[in-house]
Amino acid sequence: MNEIFDKIAKAKESMSKSHKKLADYILENKTKVSFLNITTLANLSGTSEATIVRFCSALGYKGYPQFRQELQQALEQKITIHERLRLSKDIDSDKEAFIKQVIEDDAQHVKNILQNLDTDVFFAIIEAFLESKKICIVAGRSTMALARFMHYYFNLIFDDVCLVSTVDEASERYRYFDEDTVVFGITFARYTQSTIHIMEYAKEQNCTTVALTDSYTSPIVPCSTYALFAETEVASLFDTYVAPLSIINAMIAYLCHVKNEKVTQNIEEASKLWSTFHIFNE
Repeated sequence: MNEIFDKIAKAKESMSKSHKKLADYILENKTKVSFLNITTLANLSGTSEATIVRFCSALGYKGYPQFRQELQQALEQKITIHERLRLSKDIDSDKEAFIKQVIEDDAQHVKNILQNLDTDVFFAIIEAFLESKKICIVAGRSTMALARFMHYYFNLIFDDVCLVSTVDEASERYRYFDEDTVVFGITFARYTQSTIHIMEYAKEQNCTTVALTDSYTSPIVPCSTYALFAETEVASLFDTYVAPLSIINAMIAYLCHVKNEKVTQNIEEASKLWSTFHIFNE
């Protein structure tokens, strides 16, 4: 049995009735619980959110987000697509309830960022961007949606930004990998090998490396100068990227504030081209 579950099992005998009820549910539903937000766990376990918060505190955790993150890490396994699809079928079949649950999960992920974001790390990354000569954004597969969004707006803020998704593309962009570059890697379980390899190479080339990922156990954290974390997993076939997108939004907003004059100038120049080529329906 993993350490966190050992801790729960050993402490259970001295727990209150409500905490014992919650402990029993967690021990009987280890994998499922790691995907649940606090509201859903309270409903399914027949307890309350306040009980869950007190339960986590009694076990030595700062709150439910930290507790759930350790649950996910303790499983030491990659949840397969088939397992996640099976878990999603446990959700209430009522259509309205299902949609609300999806949105509530996203909202909870963003709230967890507000509670757990290391602002010192966040602003250290901002400074790294501002001091860099080049920025390279690395992502693969579905996380390319996040990377493309970030790349689009960073091009309005900085002079030299590239986007790569494969090792082959990285080799063609070799001039980006030196001490003057910030390499920003995005990957979540199940982690893409290309992103891992590029981040490892970037670290070897003395780049400042930044990880946007899901936990300290992510394979790109050891090769990262800085790391930011966001939850993406839910009891569904696909991940949700609302939380990591909110971190990227915060970066873009703050950088636009700091580099207001340059961003304004770039937008004015871009607007002339947009008008010339009728990019927007005005």
